[in-house]
Amino acid sequence: MFYSIFYLKSFHKVYKIIMLVSVVFLLNTKGFTQSLGDPIVNITFGSGATQFFGPLPADSGATTYTYINGTPNDGYYTIANSTKGMYSVWWQTTDHTGNPGGYMMIVNCSYAPGIFYTRKVAGLCGSTKYQFAAWLKNLINNNGLQPNVTFSIETTAGVPLGSGTTGNIPVGNTWIQYPFTFTTPANTDSIVIKMTNNAPGGYGNDIAIDDITFRPYGAPVSTVFNQSATTQTFCAGVSQPVSINATSSLVAGYQQKVQLLVNGVWTDQTAPSSSPNFTVKSPDTAGVFYYRLVSGQTINISSSECVVASNQLTLTVNALPVAAFNVKDTTCLDNATIFTDKSTSKGGTVKQWLWNFGDGKTDTVQSPTHTYTKAGAYTVSLMVTNSNGCVSSTIKKSIYISALPVATFNYSTPDCVTNAVTFTDSSIAADGAITSRVWTYGDGTKETKTNNQPFQHTYDTTGTYPVSLLVTTNSGCTSSFTQNITISPLPIVNFETPAVCLADASAKFTDSTTIAGNSKLIYLWNFGDANATAANPNTSSLQSPSHKYSKAALYTVTLTVVSANGCTVTKSKNFTVNGSVPVAGFNVLNPRDLCSDHEVFFVNKSTVDFGSITKIEWIYDFGNNATIIETDNNPYYNKLYRHTYPQFYSPVKTQNYQVRMLAYSGGICASQKDTVITLLATPKLSFSPISPVCINAGPVQLTATETTGINGIGIYMGTGVTSSGMFDPTISGVGSFPIKFIYTANNACADTISQVITVNVAPMANAGPDLTILEGGSGTFQASATGDSLTYSWSPNINLSNNKILNPVVTPGETDINYTLTVTNNKGCFASSSVNVIVLKKPLIPTAFTPNGDGINDTWAIKYLESYTGATVEVFNRNGQRVYSSIGYPVPWDGRYNNSDLPAGVYYYLINPIHGRKAFSGSVTIIR
Repeated sequence: MFYSIFYLKSFHKVYKIIMLVSVVFLLNTKGFTQSLGDPIVNITFGSGATQFFGPLPADSGATTYTYINGTPNDGYYTIANSTKGMYSVWWQTTDHTGNPGGYMMIVNCSYAPGIFYTRKVAGLCGSTKYQFAAWLKNLINNNGLQPNVTFSIETTAGVPLGSGTTGNIPVGNTWIQYPFTFTTPANTDSIVIKMTNNAPGGYGNDIAIDDITFRPYGAPVSTVFNQSATTQTFCAGVSQPVSINATSSLVAGYQQKVQLLVNGVWTDQTAPSSSPNFTVKSPDTAGVFYYRLVSGQTINISSSECVVASNQLTLTVNALPVAAFNVKDTTCLDNATIFTDKSTSKGGTVKQWLWNFGDGKTDTVQSPTHTYTKAGAYTVSLMVTNSNGCVSSTIKKSIYISALPVATFNYSTPDCVTNAVTFTDSSIAADGAITSRVWTYGDGTKETKTNNQPFQHTYDTTGTYPVSLLVTTNSGCTSSFTQNITISPLPIVNFETPAVCLADASAKFTDSTTIAGNSKLIYLWNFGDANATAANPNTSSLQSPSHKYSKAALYTVTLTVVSANGCTVTKSKNFTVNGSVPVAGFNVLNPRDLCSDHEVFFVNKSTVDFGSITKIEWIYDFGNNATIIETDNNPYYNKLYRHTYPQFYSPVKTQNYQVRMLAYSGGICASQKDTVITLLATPKLSFSPISPVCINAGPVQLTATETTGINGIGIYMGTGVTSSGMFDPTISGVGSFPIKFIYTANNACADTISQVITVNVAPMANAGPDLTILEGGSGTFQASATGDSLTYSWSPNINLSNNKILNPVVTPGETDINYTLTVTNNKGCFASSSVNVIVLKKPLIPTAFTPNGDGINDTWAIKYLESYTGATVEVFNRNGQRVYSSIGYPVPWDGRYNNSDLPAGVYYYLINPIHGRKAFSGSVTIIR
């Protein structure tokens, strides 16, 4: 069973009546054309997440059934949201509305038919016709007993007002509604409901009950808006009269009124009237509003339980759209002003826009852009219309269109490379102030300045550069200005000063100035001569002038050069007019140890009475080659000069050379010095290329020689070599190593010669463990080797499957043999390793021996067994007692046990030679 919840509406209040229903009888009533009012009893049983709801409250009515929180037996009920897990003969079902959490009453009827529920219902209207209806389902899904329920209504005095029966509720997974009608007597506001189970219990007679209603009947009522429609639409804020008209006639003694559904409660909007036409005021706020006419007897018109309602009229009040937009407060002239629509509309969408930009221009797009042609303040307005035809109020915003600044600048001239150019900003702003100045110099650099103070910029190369200035005001408005600036080349001023002495006729200055493009140049010289005269002026405008100085002294000569574009460069040089009396002089370093294969060093010691030596000429072999002269135009005191003479060897021991120096202080002022030097013979060495060696080849004696016979001592130097030339590759390791041979002659002249020796890695070889092979058998060598590109060779090449592989198969004859493995790599280095092959012959076991001390056959001599290392030998008497045992058989058995002779007789042996040979067993006889 389940909870039945009755909502009894009376005097505009809602009362909840909990009612236990086990079976509902409902009889279809046909041909009744009146309208139904709102339910005064409405049983939905609620909904929940758990399957079972719980028992009905104690005051819900008189019942003889028992609640169970599970599957009900006969005479039991439950309230659940599904029959899941209950009887397999029941339909799997949920409540009538299809709500998976909706509760319903599930009844397993009692075995005995009879009244099972009685309930008094109060608050009814007299002389009123009511409908009682419920939805039922036969839960049995086969041919079990079919439910059958009678529903009866009486006055509180027991006077029957009506009754009916459902009949047998048919089999089928279907909910069926059963309605039943009755009329209350005049002045009666209470009735008694009785429910009777007509079918016996047992297998079947199981039902589900849901959605029970109890509604009043009345005259049919229908209504429309404005004589025609059941729906009407207005816009919010537009208060209008709403005409509601009844389309059906009232029965005499009845009235009707208009109601509005407010927060789920129907609220009167007009007084009761017999007129068919009513007028109400439309709501001011947006929303969906429901109207209806209710009709009832004049005496009951104020009771919600005694009236019937018309169809509902729907009045939709659409919200007005809200116009809104975003725009920058300030936009610069000639820049597009962007308007971004932010309008909204509840219950619809914005479909139309009307923009007024304040300058006589309008637009109808959603988010327009507009370009103003004049600076100034403007008021922009927007009005929108939504898809329901509702028009917003107008929204306005003020914006300002700022005038653009005017960018311009000046620059200084002439403009020469590497000389700073001065730029002066002369931009103006009609609106606001210029806050940023971005200079782009056309040479790949730019910078930002915040003021208009003059500044400088230097160009590193010549050319034409587009210089631009971008100015920005505090309103964000910008303007740019560009003009080309030509950077002219500077002359590269240089000149040569002559080397002169006072005795020279004049000093000739040679100009070497250059300029890109070879434009015409203007020259101005200043010779720095305080003693100059009108006949011998101190200045000149010639390109390469001459000047006669009257005093040996230090002067500063200046040359100023001006280009055709006005670019000027000045350069000065110190210039000396030297004295006229130079003195040549030089020293020879180590004059007694001059070897012919070494450089000879000379040190300048020349001087002059004023100034400096300007030039030195050397003739290193004046006696034989006087025309070969080396000239130094930049000499200085103690300057070192070097010269290499032809090398010579024994048997010539020495050679002499005449050296001459000429020292100049000017063009005609010179001095001479001669010296004879003696050179010594040098040794001549030979060192043949050294062949590569293997690291395991052992020490190698190196041989280098002096070939002319000059007496002296030679030594070797390098990694892994002794001074006498013994090279050990195990000391140097693998790699290439330079070896030097140094030979020092008795005259102290020495020479060095070098060669490189390469040490190659040797392979590694391991022939593996010794092999023990049974006579007639074979085995495989377990050799290993490491190295690159190896070749293999086994010797002797006998009894082998292949002597050129690393692990050949060996099949020895009857004798042991030793094999050697040689491994060679691609450098020719090799390594060797040996392995023994031991042949195990089959032991020869005697069947008898005579241990009598005569020296003949005194022991049990088993031939070849001694070669089986680890073999075991055991001998037993006929009682199974072990009388002899050994591991290995180095000493033959002499027939004794515990140091006593064993008696003559037959003994039994077990010999396990291991090494892959099967054990031997048999008997041996001791003969005494």
